[in-house]
Amino acid sequence: MFQSKKFWLSLVVVAATAFGALMSQASFATVGRAGVACIMDVVVESRNQAGTVVGTETYHKEFTLQEGEFFTDDFSTRIRFKFFDASLVKDNGESTVAVNWFADVTVFNSVDFNTSVILSNGQKSGKVAGDNTVYTSSGSTRTNFSLVCVEN
Repeated sequence: MFQSKKFWLSLVVVAATAFGALMSQASFATVGRAGVACIMDVVVESRNQAGTVVGTETYHKEFTLQEGEFFTDDFSTRIRFKFFDASLVKDNGESTVAVNWFADVTVFNSVDFNTSVILSNGQKSGKVAGDNTVYTSSGSTRTNFSLVCVEN
């Protein structure tokens, strides 16, 4: 019995050491690689026919991307689908962060948009912002967004 416990203890120590070495290698793999840090902000206001705000959806996400990487955030609820995706592509010294944001915001309405920030000609930061309002017979949905990115 003692030999069995000793064997399992040795196995746990070896596994923990191997895991630590693997995590250390993963940390060193990202050191020195240039990336882009971004902040995405979205505000969606649903209004009734009188113009009164009846619902607000806010989204704030800070993320960092390395070249060729993707960032995904599934912030869905039990009754609403909500996704945010981002990617970074570098080509000829130009960095492009492309994003897609989708949210099922009410029973009948959803908001979906794509946008991007391009860092070119030595730029270290960039920003894009926009807004959109959709009117229906029952009211309106206004979306405001901004994406700010800074190259590391």
